[in-house]
Amino acid sequence: MALPTHGANPAIFLEAIGQNAERSFIDFSVNTNPLGAPNIINENWDELREIAFSYPDPDVKKLTGLIATYHKLTSNEVLVTNGAAEAFFLLASIFSNEKVGILQPTFIEYEQASLAHGCDIIHISLEETDNWNWNMSEIKQKLPILKVIWICHPNNPTGRMYDINEWEELIDLAHREKTYLVVDEAFIDFVKGAFSFDRWIQKYPYLIIVRSMTKMFNIAGVRLGYVLAHQGIITKLMQKQPPWSVNGMAQQIGRWCLSEAEFVNKTVEYIDTERKRVTNELQKLGFTISQSATNYYLCSIPESYTSAGWLSFLAQEGIVARHTENFLGLNGRYVRLAVKTQAENDQLISVLKKGVGLSC
Repeated sequence: MALPTHGANPAIFLEAIGQNAERSFIDFSVNTNPLGAPNIINENWDELREIAFSYPDPDVKKLTGLIATYHKLTSNEVLVTNGAAEAFFLLASIFSNEKVGILQPTFIEYEQASLAHGCDIIHISLEETDNWNWNMSEIKQKLPILKVIWICHPNNPTGRMYDINEWEELIDLAHREKTYLVVDEAFIDFVKGAFSFDRWIQKYPYLIIVRSMTKMFNIAGVRLGYVLAHQGIITKLMQKQPPWSVNGMAQQIGRWCLSEAEFVNKTVEYIDTERKRVTNELQKLGFTISQSATNYYLCSIPESYTSAGWLSFLAQEGIVARHTENFLGLNGRYVRLAVKTQAENDQLISVLKKGVGLSC
């Protein structure tokens, strides 16, 4: 079964599992904001239409400056990119042919980018028996032989975050070993009371942060992300980045979104409350749920189903789930589900009840 390597591809996914894509489905594989995009985007659509006909600022100066101010950094420590994906491939290009570490299971694009640039990949397994926590002893043991280590925080697909004290120890050790840490914070905006490492960028030149604006602001088609790093790293990345990488509409939308603090706060409160409600209900049904802090979670597949059988059952009931066939260490034993609207989540709970043979 040739399944898509990403979520948010329901038509391709349904075709792959032999299901009719013409009927109505709820896409739980997509993990963007279930509350939609900020109103400011729709309210100013005419302005975006005008921007589409003009060349954008090739240096992205206004948005770069706003991001720098938001993170209390300088503009020389920020690079805006065409989504986080471009950031991953740009970073991999400056570590080409090096030995890199990747915590697994995690987002597939770190490995794709590293392999595209000839890197030798060392996998470091997260501890499933400890709810996918990291093994700090193993990380510290392998750190000296690595040029860079990629860490998703909160992790995708588990939603797991790691202890701040251990993070401080790891960042300090990486600095002493001259090993780069690339921390992907694509979903950090959804985490209530989250800590970001942007405060340590100026202190630790081997720390690199990748951010995405796609998820929180529900602008997947806009393609907007950025890198926070020491000026020397940003300069190297700029030399690799194609001209006109960030289009004018993306630059304007990014500027608007950075002013949407109330929208972000509303989303964070909703996600925190709704995730807890839904995962508690699913645990009562006997499902194993990952200890997620963000807007998605892993959910086990019932023992009476194969991975393909469970995905097909869900699709027949109008639910598209994110398969885990291509997450190293999961191998299809779970599905990843997003936190959606309350009504959509209630429908999911009803379907999963049916799947385990309980009355709705």
